[in-house]
Amino acid sequence: MPTRDGAADLVAGLSPQRRRVFDALEAEPRSIASLADTLGLHVNTVREHLDGLVGSGLALRSQLAPKGRGRPGWGYAARPGAASPSVGEYATLAKVLADHVAAQGGDVQGDMRRLGHGWGAALLTGRGDTDGGADADREVISLLGDLGFDPESTPSCVRLRQCPMLEVARERPDVVCSVHHGMVEGALEAAGGDAAKVTLEAFAEIGACRLHLH
Repeated sequence: MPTRDGAADLVAGLSPQRRRVFDALEAEPRSIASLADTLGLHVNTVREHLDGLVGSGLALRSQLAPKGRGRPGWGYAARPGAASPSVGEYATLAKVLADHVAAQGGDVQGDMRRLGHGWGAALLTGRGDTDGGADADREVISLLGDLGFDPESTPSCVRLRQCPMLEVARERPDVVCSVHHGMVEGALEAAGGDAAKVTLEAFAEIGACRLHLH
């Protein structure tokens, strides 16, 4: 079993797709079919990554409780302590803050979007000058990658295949997704781009949100 520091190093060295599979694991075992459905990947692809995670000590495999006839299938869970502790701690803080903000009422989405705008502008400080246009888009996409969104550029949009605050976003999309929307707008403006037409389609497809920069 890897130490906490060793596990963090192993997680940091995972490929983007294997990291997606790892991030989808929970404390309770999940079946391959369930994980494949969540991630929008083929079961064979998920099985291959799960075998690799088990082999590296980042995941545990156990038999699921039997359902009906036939031999029970295998379930996979994150090994306790394998995930970065800071992620879980900040996710808990984010949920507390999101619940507090939502309880205040008013224009929650607008307030959170404006807050995110300032955050995004601040994040671009010190990242270097850009000339706007395509350079600004690349700068923002690079920032999203650094923040753990695993962005994938396509001809029609940028697919965000991970969310650092996924569980909180599912419960409070009006808070978390609005902050992320504003963050992209603020970052794009700070990079010299035009944020007027930025749109974010939260949970637009299985395993990804869609970001439109123009």
